[in-house]
Amino acid sequence: VDWWRIVNPYSHLSKNSDYELTFKNKVINEKGNIDEQWENVGREYDYLVSSYMDTPKAFSYLMAVAEMTGLKVVMDLDDNIFDIDEMNPARIRYNADSEAFKAAVRIIQAVPVMTTSTKHLAQVVARYRQGPIYVAPNYIDPEVYRYESDKVPTDDRIVLLYQGSSTHYSDLMRTGVLEAIRRLMLDYDNVYFNVAGCLIDDIKDYMPDDRVEFIGGKPNHPGWIKLWQSIRGDIGIAPLTDTEFNRSKSSIKYYEYALRKIPGVYSWVDPYLQVVKENETGFLAKDEEEWYEKLSWLVENEVLRRKMADSARQDVLDNYTIQKHWKIWEGILGDI
Repeated sequence: VDWWRIVNPYSHLSKNSDYELTFKNKVINEKGNIDEQWENVGREYDYLVSSYMDTPKAFSYLMAVAEMTGLKVVMDLDDNIFDIDEMNPARIRYNADSEAFKAAVRIIQAVPVMTTSTKHLAQVVARYRQGPIYVAPNYIDPEVYRYESDKVPTDDRIVLLYQGSSTHYSDLMRTGVLEAIRRLMLDYDNVYFNVAGCLIDDIKDYMPDDRVEFIGGKPNHPGWIKLWQSIRGDIGIAPLTDTEFNRSKSSIKYYEYALRKIPGVYSWVDPYLQVVKENETGFLAKDEEEWYEKLSWLVENEVLRRKMADSARQDVLDNYTIQKHWKIWEGILGDI
C-alpha cells in the first residue's frame, strides 16, 4: 500500500518537479523530546502526507504543529474502512464498536485535506467529512514492474495464477471461481493452479493437491516485485465479491497481469468494469458458469491468450502508467 499510494506517485512528482521529497518511516522517536521533534517537522517541511491514522494523540500533535507553522497535512485513504467485508481480518480492528474505528472516523472528519484512490471511495468518504477530498488513482510504473520472460519456467502445463492476501478469503470462496477451476482441472489434465500471497488451506478442499502450488508472499514491495518476476502464470484470475468494500478498490491486478503479458479473467465488478474491455483486454465473469466458460476459452486457445495479453499490455502502457499521470499529484499539492 505504501508503495502504490506514497512512494510511487510522490517519487515521480519529486523527479519531475520542484518538490523535494523525504520519506520517514518513523516521524517521532519516543525516547527523545517529543515536542521538539514535532515542531521540527513543521519547520522543516511544507507538506506532510500520510496514510490514514487512528491514533488521536499523534494526530492532535500534528494539527497543533500545523496551526503553529503552516504545515499542510494531507491524509490518504486507499480502502473503504467503513464497509469492511465480514471475513476480512481488518474487520477485527475496524468495526462500528471498535475504538480504532471511532478514532479513525473522527480524524477523517478533522483532517484538512484527504486523497483517495478511486471516485467511489471519495463518495463514501464524503458521507463522513465536509473538507476537500481529491481523487488520486493508482498508476503502475513499468520501470519497476519489469518482466523478463527467461526468468519464468515453461513446459506443457497451463498454469492459472491468483495473487492476493488473506483479506480476499471471501473473494475466492464466494464467487464461484474455485468451483470453476476444479471443473477445469477435471476436464484438462494440463491445467494447474498457482496461488501467490495468501495461504488459504480451504483451497485444498477444492483442488487436487499435486496440481496446486502455494507460493507465499513477501513482507515488502521490492521483495514482492522480485518474486512476481519469476512466478509462473499463463492465465490470471482476479475474483471480487460485489460489495461496497470491493467497489472502492483499484484495478492493480489488471495492471500487474497486463505488464506481465498474462491474459486475465476478472469479476464483473468495479473496479474491473472501469478498465477491462471485454473480449479485447480481458474477460469479465459473474458466476461459476462464466468463470468456467471464459477460462476454458483461454485454456483451449493459445492464439487468443497471446492476442489478449498483447492488447492488455498496450492498454496499460497507453493509459495507466505513473509516467503519464504524475501531474495529478502536482495539481493537488498546488491547489492545497
